[in-house]
Amino acid sequence: MNDSGHETVHTEEVFAGLTALQQALSGHMEWLGRWYMAILKRIREGTALSDAEGECCPFHRFAASGREGVFGGFGELAAHHAEVHAKAAEISARAIAGKTITGSDHESLMTLVLAFTASAQSVEREAWRVLATVDPLTGVGNRQTMMARLVAERDRSIRQRQPCCLALADIDHFKKVNDTYGHTQGDRVLRAVAGCVQGIVRPYDSVFRYGGEEFLICLPGADLATGKQILERIRASIAQVALVDDGGRTIRVTATFGLTTTGADLSVEEAVEQADNALYDGKRGGRNQVVVFGA
Repeated sequence: MNDSGHETVHTEEVFAGLTALQQALSGHMEWLGRWYMAILKRIREGTALSDAEGECCPFHRFAASGREGVFGGFGELAAHHAEVHAKAAEISARAIAGKTITGSDHESLMTLVLAFTASAQSVEREAWRVLATVDPLTGVGNRQTMMARLVAERDRSIRQRQPCCLALADIDHFKKVNDTYGHTQGDRVLRAVAGCVQGIVRPYDSVFRYGGEEFLICLPGADLATGKQILERIRASIAQVALVDDGGRTIRVTATFGLTTTGADLSVEEAVEQADNALYDGKRGGRNQVVVFGA
């Protein structure tokens, strides 16, 4: 996961990965405990190290599962994990050779374990932070985090004297989709539309689920002409969506867009209201079109 404005977050995948990561972390600490007890027993009794020392740590299995890709900062966590195992292997070799395990050895290992634990906590916090910013159904930004991002983009456009566009998109006749095909299929339509938007906007654009079947799109650095071109591509992409329900029926949808610009003379709320007014004009004018406010 990264913090780019338009990346879709697959919440089910992140939740599943987070659960697996927590289990792997717990398993790693259990392994470390067994290894440490084996080392102490070796020191006290001169016995051979138990099989626990050589077991494959559950964290290794998680890292090989492919789920680690959904977490930011996982590379650093994996590096700390490797350092813990390397130090444990060094201490094991000293114990097997009958050499003294010093306090410095223990301190070095503890330092590495603490670094690994801190890194794991950081990865978990970041995962929860990202999950708190997205709409769980579509994976785009949620409305709770939208305003702060829009205010930041407006302020940046003013400082840099660059244009910035806002747009509202509404799926046409969405109630009819739910009534005809059911809410499960309606959810599929929402995800498909969100995917169309995400597939076309630029890496630094932002997409939010504004509410119901509406999406808000922020296009930094885009004037009205550029903004309209981007929205026209999104509109055409949505019109090509063809989902098939369980009964073999094809579901097709379109969307209408209202577009405006931000600026020093407008608050974010006023700009959103302008986009909404343009969207309403598009609905009245036949839907499936992009309407520029005041045009």
